[in-house]
Amino acid sequence: MKNNIIRRGTPVLLALLTLLPPLALLSACDRSVDEKLSAQASAEKSLEISPTLFATKFNRSVRDVLEDRKDDNAARMAPLYAIDVTQLHKGGEKHTFQTQVGPAQTSLIGSLAKDGDLKTIGVLLASRTEGARDEFFLCAETVARIVTDSDKAKLPDQLKRLVNNAINNPGQRMTIAVGQRLLSAEIIQQGLMFQVEQSQ
Repeated sequence: MKNNIIRRGTPVLLALLTLLPPLALLSACDRSVDEKLSAQASAEKSLEISPTLFATKFNRSVRDVLEDRKDDNAARMAPLYAIDVTQLHKGGEKHTFQTQVGPAQTSLIGSLAKDGDLKTIGVLLASRTEGARDEFFLCAETVARIVTDSDKAKLPDQLKRLVNNAINNPGQRMTIAVGQRLLSAEIIQQGLMFQVEQSQ
């Protein structure tokens, strides 16, 4: 009787034993995918600053930039460039940072890393007026001061040289490395884009 039970159960036992190797492979695949995703997330380099912290620092730093430029109206002008932290995600897009500041409505645009920190942050010059150009350089310098360790006395000249190279070389992305950051400028369809990202 015992032999009959073993013989009857043998096909079931064999079927179970046949399923074990593929199940083991599936669990190994899950670990492999998890490891790859983890490695990809850690390889994704952010600027290590959240959008909210960036906005807060921008609101403080823009006044410093205006004062360093010897602008007599720094105290009056700085609030015009303030980022409304409550409106950072008004478009509902979770993976981007976008806001406008100043009288010329200069766009600050960035992308977010998976951890929610800024991966890139940029300033877009979309208008050719002198006021828009001045505002663009003010915002670009403020952004660069926040996310780089560049010498603030040299930064305005570095930015102007970078932007002039982009203007003189349309279709090419001009870059300079400042510490662990990569600053770039390029002519895109919407205008002139200045951007900062972590160097790879």
